[in-house]
Amino acid sequence: MRPSHPKERDLRIDFFRGLVLIFIFIDHIPNNSWAKGTLKNFGFADASEVFVLLAGFSAGLAYLSLEERGGFRAVAERATRRAREIYVWHIGVFLIASLLLFLAARAFGKPSYVNNIVVGHLATDPVTTLLSALGLYYQPNMMNILPMYVLLMLWLPAIIMLLRRSIPLALTVAFSIWLVTNVTGLNLPSFQMSTGWFFNPFAWQLLFTVGAAGAMVARRAPTSAPRPEILIPAGAFVIFAFLVAAPWVAISWLPSERLLPRDLMGAMSKSDLSLWRLLHVLALAYVVAAIVPKNATWLKQSWANAVSLCGKHSLEIFSLGTLLSFLGWIALAELGSSQLMVAAVNVAGIAIMSMTAWQLSRRKEDRRALAQAAPVQALAS
Repeated sequence: MRPSHPKERDLRIDFFRGLVLIFIFIDHIPNNSWAKGTLKNFGFADASEVFVLLAGFSAGLAYLSLEERGGFRAVAERATRRAREIYVWHIGVFLIASLLLFLAARAFGKPSYVNNIVVGHLATDPVTTLLSALGLYYQPNMMNILPMYVLLMLWLPAIIMLLRRSIPLALTVAFSIWLVTNVTGLNLPSFQMSTGWFFNPFAWQLLFTVGAAGAMVARRAPTSAPRPEILIPAGAFVIFAFLVAAPWVAISWLPSERLLPRDLMGAMSKSDLSLWRLLHVLALAYVVAAIVPKNATWLKQSWANAVSLCGKHSLEIFSLGTLLSFLGWIALAELGSSQLMVAAVNVAGIAIMSMTAWQLSRRKEDRRALAQAAPVQALAS
């Protein structure tokens, strides 16, 4: 048995995971002016990259610890169980969202609610479409992250095994798969995209693996200080990405000139996780980890705790946020997109996500309390 390390919860993980879930909700609402303030406007990467990196990091922490206690078999069993759970949530979101969009299209006489998300095949060929959805071959727009996450969880036991052998070995294997993917176009087939899955799992596994490797490094040296030879280039790259993204251009009352041309970097494929996106999210993560202590006082404040609770229940809140983004789209389309209405939709959605996360945490604490009380009651009787 390997020596375990004392656990001190890193408050940053849940907070920033919750924050990117809120960003994803905002970004998924069409014509949402609040989306100008989300991460995608400040560099090459967006909330999706941060979500997957943090998912890999938190999975690394949890499953490396599990492997120490129960071995590789326990890791494989729990990862498979988690993959099944994500799969069920994805199918549930797909069915509920499709029903919601069809009802909206019928009620308001707007086929765009169905066509823009590409769920119209359910009406024309329901059996084939449902079977394709169950096989993850059919992935409507804005419902294509969880299928990738299913495969990443199935890949996780291999990551843990490789990391136990050598961190460089794990990263080399993951990078090689990413490189082959970007050179050859390797991908899984998709019902509606000739190029394959929008979130190519062969490419995105690299970011997930890097997150898990980061967890192993953090476990080995939990109090290590940031290294200047990494921090300075990382900070410079974050500033460079900011200048290329030029977020001020999207704001009418700010200058519209770019300091650097947007096409300077060439194509930045999100599907295949371009190198620029990968470098940006890694540089950003290192800079944030360097300047934000893991037990910073402000992370314990009530507003930050509300965000962190969303991060603690990422699967449920992501799924809820997806459905709320569809409702927000319908609300803005039917009731108008004034700034007051936009604010109401965003605030309502974030509030519902936060309250749901609080309720989920409360129920989890109640179940834990009952489980702890049961042995005491048994002894008393």
